[in-house]
Amino acid sequence: YRPAYLWRKNQVMKKGQKQETMFARVDEWKNSGRTMQEFASSIGLSRSCFEYWVRKKRASTESFPHFVELIPSVATMTDTEPPAPAEQAPAQAQLVFTFPGGLCVKVYA
Repeated sequence: YRPAYLWRKNQVMKKGQKQETMFARVDEWKNSGRTMQEFASSIGLSRSCFEYWVRKKRASTESFPHFVELIPSVATMTDTEPPAPAEQAPAQAQLVFTFPGGLCVKVYA
C-alpha cells in the first residue's frame, strides 16, 4: 500500500480523498479562467497528469442509462380476434421499438 500525498504539503490522504481533492481542483480550474497548463503548474502538476483528472471527472459525471423504460404508444392488443393466416396478409410488426439514435427494432409474431 502506497499512501497518496497531498501536493506541496506532504500530508497523507485517506483512500478516496485524493479523488475528491483533484475533482475540486478541476472545478477550481474551470472557474479560474486560466489555461490548463498555467493552472496545473500552479498546483505543482504536469499538464498530462492534470488532464488525466479532468478526463476522470468528466467520465464520472457522464451517466448513461442502463435500463430504459419502454412505454407502448398504442396498447390495443386483444385476444378476441384470431390471427390472420400468413398466406392471406403480409406480416405486420407486433412490436416496434424506435430508439433515439434512429435504430428501429421490429418484432413479428
